[in-house]
Amino acid sequence: MMKSLSALRFSDQKDGFRQILSDRHWLAKVVLGGFLLINPFLVALAPSYFSGQGPDWVQAVFPWILGFNVLSFWFPLGFTFEVLRRARTGRGIQLPDWQWNRLGVFAKEGAVKLMLAITTLLLPVALWMGACYGLFIYLLGLPATLLTLFIPPIMLFVIPFCGVACCRWLDGHSIPNCALNYFENWRLFRKGWKDYLIASAFIVGVNSITTSFFYTIPFGAVFGLCLVDTWFGPIYAESVAKPEETPMGQPKPESVLAA
Repeated sequence: MMKSLSALRFSDQKDGFRQILSDRHWLAKVVLGGFLLINPFLVALAPSYFSGQGPDWVQAVFPWILGFNVLSFWFPLGFTFEVLRRARTGRGIQLPDWQWNRLGVFAKEGAVKLMLAITTLLLPVALWMGACYGLFIYLLGLPATLLTLFIPPIMLFVIPFCGVACCRWLDGHSIPNCALNYFENWRLFRKGWKDYLIASAFIVGVNSITTSFFYTIPFGAVFGLCLVDTWFGPIYAESVAKPEETPMGQPKPESVLAA
């Protein structure tokens, strides 16, 4: 009995890790995605470049590496979109293969994911951080270095909110509708909010660990995106199939839903 309970505990979260790690090439896929998303050389050279105190070769090479990264980071975004699609439909191995003939699709869907993230993730974060700065730093006088402490609470909510928008696009809705129809995104988020927030809490913790060594930021980011999309796909599939509830928590009658 105790063994069966242990197997059920955090089963969804365990399945997410299991689906990714069961791919024998998962590490190579994540490493390649990390290089394309945020070139590790950018991370390594950025402090010297922006401080202006590094050697001359850093000042000369850094813009070229940055330019290459601007052209390449669309691919891993599209790669993770395919991860979300497979989790949403339950078809195919969780991590797609990196293939030359898929790069065009990855770039296109990466651009879609970025557009959806701007309004459903980046904009809410910017507004939240601006409000926190105005209240805690400007008015109350706390040190500006503490501002990073306010990032995890907003990420807990906007990560699944962005995930809902991406899943809606996979279901055939237009980019503007998915990006700007906050009412519909919120309605679908609310139907599975407990599962979304639990998964989001896990991914915030995983990301804080995998990116804590600074140079691991690119790889931790890609792994985290793959993991969260693996969780959000099934949650969204269940939430869209779930009937609406009345304010008392009871499902709406079929006649009401049909209307």
